[in-house]
Amino acid sequence: MDAETIVSEGLALLKREGLAGVTFRKLTAGLQVKAPAIYWRFQDKRELLDAMAEAMLQEEFGELEPMPPGQAWQPWLSEVLHRLRRAMLAYPDGARIVAGARPPNTPTLARIPEYGLRALEDSGLSLPAAATVVYTAVHYVFGHVIEEQDSAEAQPTEEFALAYPTVARVMHEGRRVGLTSDDVFDAGLSLIIGSR
Repeated sequence: MDAETIVSEGLALLKREGLAGVTFRKLTAGLQVKAPAIYWRFQDKRELLDAMAEAMLQEEFGELEPMPPGQAWQPWLSEVLHRLRRAMLAYPDGARIVAGARPPNTPTLARIPEYGLRALEDSGLSLPAAATVVYTAVHYVFGHVIEEQDSAEAQPTEEFALAYPTVARVMHEGRRVGLTSDDVFDAGLSLIIGSR
């Protein structure tokens, strides 16, 4: 049994059942193999989830390249971060898997900040300033998508509105004007990236 087949079955389980459904027991049943066939490739679930995170990112990024010379970093970084969001939204709990991945085991995830830092440094920012922007933006994307996936259908109850009236008003106003998750994401990202 090769690692790619196991990861593919893991992603299929993720699509059907979310992160809680990705278990070695269900993998062995779906692949019709015994547990040692999986443990031969992956020592534990964490290692499997890292491989799944890499596969998810590869679907969106393929081979991520550094920013081309002469390009403005803001639109380039914004596009990379929008792609990161799309990769995670493609799977239930995708943000939890990618945000929890270990960069040494997920080269595509490691390339995102690497190329981002290079792009900002090449554009004249100091490394500390570049790191502040890049890591704040990447962590914003992780948190935003986790929130999107965890509370996609959440509606405030009457009790919630009484306890937190200002939050409820913001939620109501956002729905009233047709504010989408994309709009909220873009607004937050623009606060971080700005037009430096």
